[in-house]
Amino acid sequence: MKKISVLVLALAFVALFLTGCGQDQLSVSNHHLKADGLAVVIKGKTNQERVTYQIDNGSKKTVKPESSAYTVMIPVQEKAQMVYLKAGSQKETVRVDKTQPLGNYSQIKQKFDQGLVLTKLSAQDQKAVMSMQKQAQQLKAQQAEIQKKVAADQKAVAQSQDQQAAADLQKQAQAGEKLKQEAQQLQQKQAVLKPKLAQAQEAAKKDQLPTQAKNGIHDLQKKKNFQLRANVKDEKVNALALVVPTKAMKNKTQARDFILKFSMLSSAVGADPKAVLKQFKKQMNTNKSTKTTAKTIHSNGVDFSIGISADHLYIYLLK
Repeated sequence: MKKISVLVLALAFVALFLTGCGQDQLSVSNHHLKADGLAVVIKGKTNQERVTYQIDNGSKKTVKPESSAYTVMIPVQEKAQMVYLKAGSQKETVRVDKTQPLGNYSQIKQKFDQGLVLTKLSAQDQKAVMSMQKQAQQLKAQQAEIQKKVAADQKAVAQSQDQQAAADLQKQAQAGEKLKQEAQQLQQKQAVLKPKLAQAQEAAKKDQLPTQAKNGIHDLQKKKNFQLRANVKDEKVNALALVVPTKAMKNKTQARDFILKFSMLSSAVGADPKAVLKQFKKQMNTNKSTKTTAKTIHSNGVDFSIGISADHLYIYLLK
């Protein structure tokens, strides 16, 4: 009788075990993911042949697990996203935090390309161009101020024959004439540099960004020693990633080319390139070991997350 009882218990245990094995299973490693790159990766396990997922109210997609493990890549966006996963009868939900766009693609491209052109000029010509750009901005501001005062004076004269306003109109006319002469002098200086700028633009053309950027995650540039990837949605750049072989950083010419482009890109997204490079060099000097990450660099609201593998350096730009 005792033997029968033991056998019954054993059979019950086996039946319970088999019932458990037959249940649908689905798990996720994290139900709340922060935007920390071009995309976040949802990881989990299942005993089903495929996992179906849906981002918010979008279309359903599927992934096929390998050895019970699955991954789903979700591009980061400027709004929070809910990802609904299903495998068999089991369901899971993951929240992906939003990120603030780095800026409009056309504006980032313009600043990046202009920065590259400057690097093709001599140090003396670079200084001259930057000085002329500053002067042009000052003249534009002075012109706006003169126009504002003229409009106010004309209104005062028309309404009450204000003598002081009439006198100021003459003063503003003189200021306008002086401004015109300064603008002509600036144009003459610009004409002298025009041929050199044309040569610089031609030299920089091969490294400039494409005219348009399609939606999604894709390469803006892909070269042997430099890769620039972007996450774009409707002209807004949600994130950028720089990829460079670690061996390129040991080559003086290739390292210089990378630093120049990194600096131009930092400036194009609104960061302080000098501050970013200073922190970057410090990070690289203190991470000459087997570490796979470095401390995140912050500048003017832009985060630079650094990842290091055996053969590549990754820098992710987000806000």
